[in-house]
Amino acid sequence: MIQCTSADPTDAMLSFVREWFDLLAQGRFEEASVRLDEPNSYGVVWSADRLRMAAEEAFGPGSTFRARHPDGPRYSQPSEAAGSNPAEVTLMDEGRYALDHDVPLNGEWSDLTARFFFLRRPDGYAVVLHDMHVL
Repeated sequence: MIQCTSADPTDAMLSFVREWFDLLAQGRFEEASVRLDEPNSYGVVWSADRLRMAAEEAFGPGSTFRARHPDGPRYSQPSEAAGSNPAEVTLMDEGRYALDHDVPLNGEWSDLTARFFFLRRPDGYAVVLHDMHVL
């Protein structure tokens, strides 16, 4: 759940998603999974195992959410991935936002896109990972 007192919650939503990608990069799939508040509209619950497999299903075995650091072989956070990281937040209707964000894989921003919904609830915004797909 995202707590946001601002009239425009988009910065909080972007911050959440980037921190969530950092969890994936660190291999903290269980923690990333429990930060998702509700199943998607198809009833899919993004478990740690489902998240772990998402990169490999889209880009083959050995693909990782980690970004390769430009100065050497160590792996770093997705925020250090090469290139731009397009993200777009859209107000769908009152109290419901969609956020499409490219997924950092193998050291760069990939064609894999994560679509999140943020749904207004009494306590803040519920976070839903709708899907991850290649555009």
